[in-house]
This record gives sequence, structure tokens and C-alpha cells, in this order.
Amino acid sequence: MTIKKRLFISNILMIVIPIIISIITVGASAFAFDLLIFDGEMEFLARRRRGMYDRTDDIVLVLLMTVFMVSLLFVIMFFTNRFLTKFVFSKIIQPLDLLSNGVQHISKGNLDYKINYVVQDEFKPVCEAFNDLGLQLKTSAEEIKKNEQNRKELFTSISHDLRSPLTSIKAFAEGLIDGIATTPETQQEYLEIIKQKAEEVNNMVAQLFLYSKMDMGNYPTNPEVLDIGKEIYDFVSASEEEFKARGLSIIINDLPVETYIQADPLQLQSIFANILDNSIKYKLENTVTATIYSMTADEAVNIVIEDNGTGVSDKALPKLFEAFYRADLSRTKPNQGSGLGLAIVSKALERMGGSIKAENLPNKGGLRVIIRIPKMEGAFPK
Repeated sequence: MTIKKRLFISNILMIVIPIIISIITVGASAFAFDLLIFDGEMEFLARRRRGMYDRTDDIVLVLLMTVFMVSLLFVIMFFTNRFLTKFVFSKIIQPLDLLSNGVQHISKGNLDYKINYVVQDEFKPVCEAFNDLGLQLKTSAEEIKKNEQNRKELFTSISHDLRSPLTSIKAFAEGLIDGIATTPETQQEYLEIIKQKAEEVNNMVAQLFLYSKMDMGNYPTNPEVLDIGKEIYDFVSASEEEFKARGLSIIINDLPVETYIQADPLQLQSIFANILDNSIKYKLENTVTATIYSMTADEAVNIVIEDNGTGVSDKALPKLFEAFYRADLSRTKPNQGSGLGLAIVSKALERMGGSIKAENLPNKGGLRVIIRIPKMEGAFPK
């Protein structure tokens, strides 16, 4: 029974019970008075004959009866109130005790504690909300723990990845200072290496800065209405020769036609560039081939990029888009980058309302990356 119903019944009984008891009491009193009325009349007549009748006796009797009835009514109402209060609040104290006990468990760190409350009343949604809150607190605690672990890994990764190019810069600079490079050709070679390593450091710091701004939601974007198929075709046409020189061949199949999205064109190009760069960095052969095509979807466009490389381990797939994660867990190949490229891709797509996932190609090796971006409905200028 709900508390609302209990209060309604309580209010009704608060009126009915005193009335019933009062009626019973008055009836019993009247019955007793009726038994004595005959003797009372005889006594009254005798006293009148003797001239001893005094009207004050009747007034006192009426007053006494009035005081008795009022006192009786208050006593009835008091005990009725006590009974009905217990009737109502007995069902309030129990869930309040359950909630209080639950708060104590949560405050002690037991975020798995659940309140088992099955009564269908006003406290059931409160208990369900408490359980939902506990689940949210547990999720938040796990997220904080994960972020703390990521922060530690971030500092470890930065120090490790910066050490290699900085060590090279220091070593070749010392070679120049100490006169190890004696010929102009050797000196030029040393300077080129120093420049290359400095660019690696600069790119690493730039990516870290970009990721930090995107993670804080403080990175400016200039979204436009774009024909996704045309954007992919233009990007590949402009960068195909550069990628080919680095050992990547690009094949385009079945791009979407007149399918529009809202995105920052520079960010969109960066997304494709980072994914294709990843295929180059982890190729084992001299060349690798990437195939780009689309898959139909009702509310989004799915762009698929497949390569014929080695793929990644099943354990690495869920972490592929985390900051500073690299399939080269030993980090023996620092020239493969900071491990931020795919994390930046994931952040950029998240800001567009899209998503990204990766899977290994069955039977033939290689990696498949699926980019999902919401479509815009309606007619747009060509």
C-alpha cells in the first residue's frame, strides 16, 4: 500500500473512529441513565414535596457530563492519532533505514552495494535512483582511476619518446663541437640529422598540445557542409604521390555520391592522413596497399579504410585509439611516432558526433578501420 493511500485512510479514520467510539459511549451512558431515571424521578418528586429541590444540582450534573464527554473525546483522539501515526510511519521508517544503511556503505567505498526494495510505493523509485547513483559513482571512480593511470603512462611515454631524438641531437651536436665531423659533407650530414630529430620533437610536442586542447574541448573548429565522397577523392588526389613515395598505394572503391556531412575540412583531412600514416608506420614489407570504400547506413555514412599489413593483436584492438598507445609495446621503434595520431582522430570524430573502430581482416591479414559520421539530410548546393 502506498503512503498516499495510508495517509488518506488515516485521515478518514481520524474522523470516523472518534465518532464511533463517542456514539458507543453516549449510548452506553444513556442506557445506564435510563435504568436510573425511574429512581431519579421518584427522588425528584419527593424532594419537591419537601421543598428541598435545588436547580444547581442539575447544572452541576450537566457540567460534569460535559467535562466527561470532552475529556473522553480528547482521549479517544489521542490514542487514535497514536495508532494511525504508527500505521503510516511504520512503512516510512523501514525504507529510510534502508537508505541510511546504503549511504553508509557508499561512504565507506562499497560502490557495489544495492538496496533491495520490492514494495510498490513512493520509496521504490527513490531506492532505484539510489542504486543508479551508486552505479554512476562506480563508473566515475573507475574513470578517475583509468585517467590517473593514463596520466602516469602519458608522462612515461613522453619522457621515453623525447629521450631518443634528444639523445641523437645531443650526440651529433657534440660530434660537431668535438670535431669528429671533419669534412663539410659529414658536417652537413650531422646537421641534417639534428634537424630531422628536432622536427620529430617539434611534431611530438605539437600533437601533444593538439590532443590536450581537444581533450579539454578548447580546440576551435570551422565546420562546413561537405560532400564526403568528393572530399576523400580530392584528398587522395592531392596526397597520393607523397604516400606512394613512402611505400603506400591507395585504391578508391565505391565512394558515396552526393552524401553530405558537417565537418571541419582540415580536421577531416587530418583524420584520413593519420589513419594512412598508421598503415605506413607499421608495415613490414616495403609497400602496403590501403583500400578506401563506403558502406551504406540510414543516418550515417561509414567510410572504411583497409590495408594489407599485419594487423594488430586482438588484445591491442580495444586500445588502439587511446592516447600514447602503440602496437609496438616495447617502444623499440620511436620513429613510429608518439602514439597520439589515432587518439586525435578519435577525438576529432567525437566532436563531429561520429565514431571510429578497428578490426582485423579475417583470413587475409591487415587492419580495417571504420569511420562513422552522421549524414546531413536535405538538398545542398553542388
